[in-house]
Amino acid sequence: MKEFWEEQAIKHGEDVAAVNFDPVQEQLVADLLNEIVPDSVAVADLGCGNGRTLIDLAPARPAAHFVGYDFAENMVRVAESRRLKLGLNHVQFVCFDATAPEPPSGAVGAFDVVLGKRLLINVKGPAKTRALQNIHAMLKDGGTYIMVECFVEPLQRINAIRSGLGLDAIVVRSFNEYLTEGFMEEVRRLFTVEQAIDRGSLYYFISRVFNAFLSEGKPDYHAPINQLAGRLVQSGVRPMTGYSPEVAYVLKKRPSPR
Repeated sequence: MKEFWEEQAIKHGEDVAAVNFDPVQEQLVADLLNEIVPDSVAVADLGCGNGRTLIDLAPARPAAHFVGYDFAENMVRVAESRRLKLGLNHVQFVCFDATAPEPPSGAVGAFDVVLGKRLLINVKGPAKTRALQNIHAMLKDGGTYIMVECFVEPLQRINAIRSGLGLDAIVVRSFNEYLTEGFMEEVRRLFTVEQAIDRGSLYYFISRVFNAFLSEGKPDYHAPINQLAGRLVQSGVRPMTGYSPEVAYVLKKRPSPR
């Protein structure tokens, strides 16, 4: 898996394609984070990829401090190069594996907010819990974990509809392992759920059902129908939930067991 992400950084560099095959979906998440991440706080992005998230957030938050962590050296290299070009002195990027036995050096209790955007789906088995424990340790007391992850159950609903239309099932990529709704019990041991945000269902339904059917099973992520669906969501049209695998949770750190 690490080799795949190293190659993605070499192939795509600063482009969104390095971290997400679907640029519209990526923008919807970026818009959400721009709304809910405050200024004047310390923010970590665990599994930051090529740094797009923090580099996009930083200019409007000059009083904040940002640190991006990723296990792929090439991703960190790309992120740091762009940071330097833009002169973002309140941002830094560091190589770190989220599943390491301990949090990064100097990071324990250092952050008001930790972002994890599709971090856990790129971690398999018990290592997911290790990553959660590191996030918990990195947060200050009462800190916020913004967890943006993909879940199995909404994908199953989409695939049931696709099957009825004669479309192939969407298969989770080999380097991913989607979460189940039951996994949230593991999350709740360390965090309390303040908010669950599903903004992508309309977009996902249109792009993975309408676009796929109209394009005879060979949809283009950049197709006009996808762009229209994204614009509708961005304008506040959100008539459905439960069909987007990608869901954002705003979580609060529970006190550490004594």
